Amino acid sequence: MNRLKVFGLDIFSALLGLVVAVLVGSLLLNIPLVKEVFFPVQIASSIESVAVETPRATDIYQVEVRNGVGVRGVAERMRTYLRSKGYDVVGVGNHPSFDVEQTIIVDRIGNLEIAQEVAASLGLPPERIQRNVRSEFHLDVSIILGKDYGVIPPFINLQSSSPTQDADHGN
Repeated sequence: MNRLKVFGLDIFSALLGLVVAVLVGSLLLNIPLVKEVFFPVQIASSIESVAVETPRATDIYQVEVRNGVGVRGVAERMRTYLRSKGYDVVGVGNHPSFDVEQTIIVDRIGNLEIAQEVAASLGLPPERIQRNVRSEFHLDVSIILGKDYGVIPPFINLQSSSPTQDADHGN
């Protein structure tokens, strides 16, 4: 009887080792059938209708926001707004000067369509787009907020605060 227990245990160990080897091998060799059983793929539900000003899901634009007016917090507020609209905001900070009169969109990659879409989503006319292609920036557009920032969606109907010319905290 002891011999059967030892023999049974050996068979069990061998079968368990074989199952583990097959599972690990199938995952390493990327065999879909076994992989799907243990790691099912979840498919996202369909997306509801999207507003016109929101970038398409396949077109995630990388933008930076620069505070050109010197009012504390405007670049951060714009970042929050843009992210809620689907943009990838890769940088926020101060423009070299705080005397920018009008908010502008700067095309950084030579794709005017992207700059036009960003301008339209902010309610800015195409005349506010400038081209300054800079391959070292690794982004699509720069948004430089000017003294007219109060007419742009995240700032409409806000009490404007007084400008603070603080280069470290002006964004």
